[in-house]
Amino acid sequence: MKDADFWNKVAPRYAARPITDEAAYATTLERTASYLGTDAQVLEAGAGTGTTARRLSPHAGRIVATDISDGLLEIARSRIEADDLTNISLEQTGIEALPEGQFDAAIAFNLLHLVPDPAAAVASLAARVRPDGYVITKTTALNRMWYLRPLIGAMRLVGKAPKVRFFSVGEIDALHEAAGLTIVETGNYPAKPPARFVVARKG
Repeated sequence: MKDADFWNKVAPRYAARPITDEAAYATTLERTASYLGTDAQVLEAGAGTGTTARRLSPHAGRIVATDISDGLLEIARSRIEADDLTNISLEQTGIEALPEGQFDAAIAFNLLHLVPDPAAAVASLAARVRPDGYVITKTTALNRMWYLRPLIGAMRLVGKAPKVRFFSVGEIDALHEAAGLTIVETGNYPAKPPARFVVARKG
């Protein structure tokens, strides 16, 4: 099953799921917003149902939110319209073919552990950011939860889970450094399992 097909299939169930840790998510958004501004041009990869784009909308001039799943983007579109937000546009594309531009920030939350080539994904984000702009990511580090590997493997066989990478915190940080970025802030929101928040500046 292709990644887009999987996410289209689970879109309604995914959209109905509540945020697991609202406090950690709020901290993530607060720290992200501190690097933006009301005129900031922002690119988001893996936007899903648009929750992050909608919550960051007051802190940015324009947000281009992308995802590979048209099913998720349809839900995002309906929620954006319901909120009457006019500074968010949606585009169906994968992280390897993001819209060209010189964005002030490129964001990818809960995505790097799901893509086929995480290093290329970070490089793609970095290529869309202007000099002194930011790549901001958040990725759960699952390396210590090794016992989930066989379970996720079995679920993948029946189309119930995507492929998942079991990164360590250090490996997540290294992805950004390998793309030529300078890490300026990190955090774990939540701490267990660590969802690694990274802000990296393009030189």
